[in-house]
Amino acid sequence: MKLFVVLLSLFTIAVVWPSDSIAGGDVREEWYSPEWLTSAPYAPVFKVRDTENKYGRYAKRTKAVTIKDLIKLHGHFCGGLVESAASLRVAFDLLFADGIVDRTDLRIVSNNSACGGDVATYLTGARTRFNSHVIDNSLTESEFYVQQISTGKTIHVKLNPDVYPKEVKTQMKKIESGTFEPKDIDLFQELQWAYAKRMVNKPLRESFIVEETKDYKWPASSCRDLGKRKDNDYKNVPIQ
Repeated sequence: MKLFVVLLSLFTIAVVWPSDSIAGGDVREEWYSPEWLTSAPYAPVFKVRDTENKYGRYAKRTKAVTIKDLIKLHGHFCGGLVESAASLRVAFDLLFADGIVDRTDLRIVSNNSACGGDVATYLTGARTRFNSHVIDNSLTESEFYVQQISTGKTIHVKLNPDVYPKEVKTQMKKIESGTFEPKDIDLFQELQWAYAKRMVNKPLRESFIVEETKDYKWPASSCRDLGKRKDNDYKNVPIQ
């Protein structure tokens, strides 16, 4: 009887666990993260590589970052968050052939939007205060230049303008004009969510323009010199 209980428990774990995770990342529905988003076939998931500690070598295992994790950082789910995450998923596919995003070896340029800036920092490990995340407001919200530092390979990615719904932009302008009603806020959310839903239900590459660029001049830092990041300097120390 005890053996039967153990086997049943193992079977339950095997069946239930995959439905609650993607590559080890938590994608269960929460009040802030609708099920249709976390379970969408093309919802971006990122396998990331970091170091073990401040003076550590590369960690032997990777971590999974999902849309749900990004929502926790950013504060809410919105079209801009999904758009920016999808944009970087497309860029990383060109930078990392093995699918593992090395967050010790990246720098990025984004605009100053809350959505794009938060996603840029989280997914690349770059920091404005370390001059590895540069702000350039000539870029659009989900437009990035992301570079693998060790190779110099630089990817430029931006949303295909034909993809962005005109009604979302119209509603945004109405709200920002100051002349709006509470129902306009609700309508804007509905439009954004519908836009995000369309994006994560088709191959992400179809929504973006992406290319490797060899002549990009990295812009000057958007933050005064506050020192350099040091916790990645020991990642290649050999094991004795």
